[in-house]
Amino acid sequence: MPFINIFSKQIPLYGVMFYIGIAMAAIVAVSICKKRGLPAFEIVYSAVYVMIGALFGSKLLFIIVSWDEIIKYDLSLIQVIKGGFVFYGGLIGGALGLIIYTRQFAMKLIDFVDVYATVLPLGHACGRVGCFFAGCCYGMEYDGFLSHTYTASAGLTPLGIPLFPIQLIEAVCLLVLFAILLAVYFKSKKFGFVSKVYLVSYSILRFVLEFFRGDAERGKLFLLSTSQWVSILLVILVITLTAAKKLKEKE
Repeated sequence: MPFINIFSKQIPLYGVMFYIGIAMAAIVAVSICKKRGLPAFEIVYSAVYVMIGALFGSKLLFIIVSWDEIIKYDLSLIQVIKGGFVFYGGLIGGALGLIIYTRQFAMKLIDFVDVYATVLPLGHACGRVGCFFAGCCYGMEYDGFLSHTYTASAGLTPLGIPLFPIQLIEAVCLLVLFAILLAVYFKSKKFGFVSKVYLVSYSILRFVLEFFRGDAERGKLFLLSTSQWVSILLVILVITLTAAKKLKEKE
């Protein structure tokens, strides 16, 4: 795994990109709040709850979908803790953390949801670059343009085999999605609309990109991966909630 040396200490680029993503997303979120007249400090405070929920949720789902590999390779508790994370688990856990924060401090959830939905792809894109450096969430075998061959990794990445750089492809797609959501956020006056656009757009994107993944530890059910099933459920959820809201408005 690539490292950078700071004061004679080796720091994994995976972690560096993770924190860069958080910092960039936070800066943009505070800027958005100031322009929209929302309390920027509440975003900072709520981020603590969101991060705790995201870390717990992403690790829990990783253990669930990777249970067979954990048993197969007899991984220790420390290895599991140091292992990967599953984004959708983090998304669900982070959302629960935000709900807990807004209820505890009597805040309006709707004021924060769209801000988080807008900046999330930016932080996620940086995280995917970190995944590329670490060798996790790797792509299928592919010996062509832009293929990458790992000689070392932090996980179960196949070494010496050309792979499709799916992490970098997803990072680029996420940056494009971030730009679109940022434009939609300032043009749309409907609260919750940006969140719906994000959930549907990313779910479709993730569903397609999963076909180019090669890591078995992400879990699979029938012909689809765990993340593809979650993507389908999220799209159905958004459609159901939108339809229910329109029916309620007509009553």
